[in-house]
Amino acid sequence: MSIQSSEEYEKQGLRLLQDERPADALELFEEGMRRFPGDADLTMGTAMAHLRLGDFARSCEILEDLRRSQPRSGETLQALAEAYLSRGMTAEAVRAAQEAVEGGRDDARLLSRLGRAFYSRRKYAEALPLYELAAEASPDWSEAWFGLGACQWALRQSASAEAALRRAVELEPKDWQARQFLGCVLCDVGRKKEAREMLESVPLDAAWQKPALERMIAMSWWPSDAKRSAQMEALWQKVMGHAAPRGALDAMEEASRRMDESPS
Repeated sequence: MSIQSSEEYEKQGLRLLQDERPADALELFEEGMRRFPGDADLTMGTAMAHLRLGDFARSCEILEDLRRSQPRSGETLQALAEAYLSRGMTAEAVRAAQEAVEGGRDDARLLSRLGRAFYSRRKYAEALPLYELAAEASPDWSEAWFGLGACQWALRQSASAEAALRRAVELEPKDWQARQFLGCVLCDVGRKKEAREMLESVPLDAAWQKPALERMIAMSWWPSDAKRSAQMEALWQKVMGHAAPRGALDAMEEASRRMDESPS
């Protein structure tokens, strides 16, 4: 059955983007635009497909046209900020983000997405005020506090980072990623007992991050608990992608050496 509406073109195109098929998505969005000229959602789809394909300049051109026709559209400005960041044009990305903030200061999720765009490219100073606004806009949303804490830690604001991450864990006790990050922070500032308790509260079947697992193994070992040791070895294999060298105890010693060698 042929596609009959612009909404269906958009829906199928977005599904292709989610399936990591940007070339197919672009072809579909462009077909939709030929049938429904000027449709803003399909235009946005073509911009996102170009962005995924690495054609950042073309993505910016399309998004700038949308910016002029839809002033202060949060979705457009967020995409534009990401496109400019992909081109290494930080100043332009900041201006797009600031314009988005002017029209969406109360939209915590938009602010958090903008913060993540800068954070993921190590633009921590630019990301920080966006996460601060997100936490201010939605003080009971754990994800905003987690992003804020991660950004503060990257900027060496350890006390503020700990407070923000504790708030994230308090709001969402089963946010295992926030617990792992907080455990790493506590470990790296020398509060090993608190760090161990925090990391041990994360189930072994959770999605573990390498830094957190290394620290937990270095601080928490059960050589007399065969079952626990086997579980830890299996987790190490899964997360690190290779077997622990000469047994899990050696893995613990290796992680301990890495921690001693790394700056706190």
